[in-house]
Amino acid sequence: MRWRYTIILVVVHAQANDPPHWESIKYNQKFYEGEFLSGFDVIESEEKDRVSVINALKTKKYGDFSAIYGPHFQTGGEMGQWDAELIPLPPSVRIFASAGAGFNWADTDLLGQHKIWYANGAGASDEAVSDTAFYMIVSVFCSFTRSQLPTRTTVLEIFNVTHKLIASISHNPRGKKLAYKARMALGMEIHCFDVVRASVDEEHRLGATFHASLDKLLKVPECISIHTPLNAHPQDLIDARALALMKPGSRVVNTARGQVVNEDALVAALKSGHISAAGLYVYYHELQVAPELAEMENVTLTAHIGGGALDTRINSEPNAMKNILAVVGPDGEFIGERLTPVNAKAFNAP
Repeated sequence: MRWRYTIILVVVHAQANDPPHWESIKYNQKFYEGEFLSGFDVIESEEKDRVSVINALKTKKYGDFSAIYGPHFQTGGEMGQWDAELIPLPPSVRIFASAGAGFNWADTDLLGQHKIWYANGAGASDEAVSDTAFYMIVSVFCSFTRSQLPTRTTVLEIFNVTHKLIASISHNPRGKKLAYKARMALGMEIHCFDVVRASVDEEHRLGATFHASLDKLLKVPECISIHTPLNAHPQDLIDARALALMKPGSRVVNTARGQVVNEDALVAALKSGHISAAGLYVYYHELQVAPELAEMENVTLTAHIGGGALDTRINSEPNAMKNILAVVGPDGEFIGERLTPVNAKAFNAP
């Protein structure tokens, strides 16, 4: 690779008065310093807030750069939402490549309309997140949180009461890796729904029963596990009406995005007993956890750390770099196919 073309490295900022800092390439230095830097000049952004980002783009502070690279799933918070105000400002950009899996902070359809690819860290966190969901499914059936809280008091009388609790496990809907683990380890029946249906062979491998609509699916299992990405369409996907379709005493596990589940409706369903338990590591007003949820012994809560495993970091770092290498040519032109596209439909639209 002989060319030199500029990309912008999105850094992580803490407080407004702090200097910019970012978690450098930690596990793939050889690839970064060799193949990646041989093709691109990498400039670290300096902006600490959205106003500064907009001003830097308008004044072409960084010139005509060809890509934006987020090396960590937490990078880019200072930019705010990538929307109609931001997206037209860097017209030379060919791809926004992020190590993170989520993309609810970017209007990926609008990026596609401006012929800017958005590529995420798809696949890198699948094992870790499915493990977290697996734990939560076991927890909501076995009342782990209800058991842990009294145990931590170290009061014998309280512990003895809690020690008598038992539970059982039955159904779980989808998430391919989670479905495999739940079926093989726990003997769970797998039911699923997705707007993009998996192949018949894949469903057969997972032992999964596909349902033609979400409404039909919700009436079947004792536990749903949610894995949909968040944009304008699935917000409040699981609302009061959806929860009412579920069997009395069902469980809800959400390791997708907090706003996919209407939190007020979930709290009401938990209080009424229609939903018997929930497991969450994402929240509607993240980073704020609803106090009512925090007080419930039948709700398992963790920080948003499901993808924080070492393997995730090792695999997500090169994903974003490889996406840029695959797309951007020696003169900043498109040269090939992106590896993990999010907005292919919008990008390819006439």
